[in-house]
Amino acid sequence: MLCVATSLLLPGCGGGDLTPFDPSQRSGMALHEDEKRIWGQSQEEQQQLDRSGHLYDNPEITAYVNRVAQGLMPPQTEPSVLQIQVKIVRNPLLNAFAFPHGVIYVHTGILARMDNEAQLATLLGHEMTHSTHRHAVQSIRTIKTTSATLASLGVVLLPFGYFGNLVAVLGQIGGMAAVTGYSRSLESEADRVGLERMAAAGYDPQESPKLFQYLKRDLEEQKLDEPFFFGTHPKLVDRIEEFQEQVKDRYAARFGITNAETFRRVMQPLFLENAQMDLAIGRFQSAESGLVRYLARYPQDAQAHYWLGEVYRQRGEEPDRDKAVQAFENAIQVDPGFADPYRSLGTMWFKQENWKEAQSAFERYLALSPAATDKAFIENYVEVLRKK
Repeated sequence: MLCVATSLLLPGCGGGDLTPFDPSQRSGMALHEDEKRIWGQSQEEQQQLDRSGHLYDNPEITAYVNRVAQGLMPPQTEPSVLQIQVKIVRNPLLNAFAFPHGVIYVHTGILARMDNEAQLATLLGHEMTHSTHRHAVQSIRTIKTTSATLASLGVVLLPFGYFGNLVAVLGQIGGMAAVTGYSRSLESEADRVGLERMAAAGYDPQESPKLFQYLKRDLEEQKLDEPFFFGTHPKLVDRIEEFQEQVKDRYAARFGITNAETFRRVMQPLFLENAQMDLAIGRFQSAESGLVRYLARYPQDAQAHYWLGEVYRQRGEEPDRDKAVQAFENAIQVDPGFADPYRSLGTMWFKQENWKEAQSAFERYLALSPAATDKAFIENYVEVLRKK
């Protein structure tokens, strides 16, 4: 729970429910004085995040998630004070959050766990509702937040390195949305309205609980618990219960589109890059799971085989050596001109004092990549090996 500056509040302003923005009103709705201040701070925090280097730069994927978001708005929607826009954060930790003025951020980590567009629509519908129903303003007005957690979060996020440092970029409002979420009643409203939005857009409501079931299973299998809102086990349990109850009560016999193939095709590069991010922070099981899942769909991707080999090589457990060799050999079989697997094989053989195999692998690497940035370093290895 983060401390939200009391200077944002107007004296005497109560909590109370706020009327949701009506998308059918061309002129939008007027903002309250304290709400204007909250929006002003939100825009400053958003601009700081956008300049931080944490955004994922893939125009096709960004355009795609925005098309899905726009499809969740009612057909009569007119330009108004609230403009929904989705941006992607390059971060393998599970999260998504929305600023009050309509900018939604989705981590690559949560996108990489999805199977289809219907699940994406579920998440976007939930986050969109936080903005359209003015949840941040309601939450700040009730002053239920305290100043307890930013310092402790810095410690909790240390193992995640650069990706955990995101919390330092988030301001007070972004931190509230990204880390703690809102009250149970507001989160329940976001679940309910978000589900209505995705079902009205023609998506399959049966997919909504599945997304959070996948996330929960992923955290349990890997014994993880992340500090961001969608990466904590108790909150995932809440989401699953909410969606299961809603689907059972209102959409039991209702099905719709999933657009799974389109989703997987567009998201293909993100799946691979997110697995590399997991590897970068030593989340070997998460990286392995993501790459195995990816290769089940794209078995002819040499890069994916190589990175799976790197997971095994860097983890270095007893069964991993043979798995790493096999993965690197798979990469070479798919693309014989791919140099990187030879460098990794050379490193492995060198550590095992298999001098002949190491020399052969390093020489092949240099032949395939004569302008490699580590050329001098590898040449030193080869020179040492020739004297063995």
